[in-house]
Amino acid sequence: MENILPARPHPRDGNSVPSYLQPLSFIERLQWRLDNDPPKQKGLRTREKLKLAGARLLATRGIHELKAGDVSAEAGMAEGSFYLYFSDKNDLIRTVLREFQEMYFDLQVRGGGRREASRFDSIRFANLVWIAFCRANSGLIGCLYQFGDIDTEFGKDLSDLNLRWHQRVMRGVRRQGGPVAAMSDPELLLVICLLGGMMDDLVRRLLISPDARLLEILAELDATDVMLADVAALMWMRVLAPNEVPHGELSPNVDKIARALFPA
Repeated sequence: MENILPARPHPRDGNSVPSYLQPLSFIERLQWRLDNDPPKQKGLRTREKLKLAGARLLATRGIHELKAGDVSAEAGMAEGSFYLYFSDKNDLIRTVLREFQEMYFDLQVRGGGRREASRFDSIRFANLVWIAFCRANSGLIGCLYQFGDIDTEFGKDLSDLNLRWHQRVMRGVRRQGGPVAAMSDPELLLVICLLGGMMDDLVRRLLISPDARLLEILAELDATDVMLADVAALMWMRVLAPNEVPHGELSPNVDKIARALFPA
């Protein structure tokens, strides 16, 4: 997606997410598109307004509390207008979350590391983009997994999307070489899926279902999202490139962890 708004990074991630990936908020993107590049047909504009209203309510209430009448009211329309464009609330949820899926896959591809950077810098950049994206869309991320449990077809699509991303990462690992490149595709894919699961669990415990003990640990370390991305990158490196010393500017806390994980 094009850069459509000025970069407004979260205070915990500093200026580390570049402007070409901004805005990270799906709702801000929908609002900008409606304000600046709306569909020419009135019916399509109305549908976009309902999608935006639905996205806002999903982000704050979740899928179980969403009602068609509330979506119409949020969009400033009569309740009957909703059923001209969506068969029921699940139709709206599916429509909103599918577009949200497309956005976050596109963002992962465009923010999934930089080839000119070192392996470590590339991994930590991708991690930071993922954490920042989830922070900007935590309510909708939770809805993805909730709806995937309810709607079998949507759940399969979500699983397929994650698999596509893991396969993309696997191809990148093979290009960079190293001991793990000798693994078979299923072996390497399993390793990458487990590493990806670590990142999913991190954002779940950080943002979606906050883990009080984890938050206490982060407070003790005065940890920012940048630090989390760095430490996670060290874990990825320890598995995928155990003989490669990470190169990059690190905070004192992260440098201490790096020296423990990579004593050489």
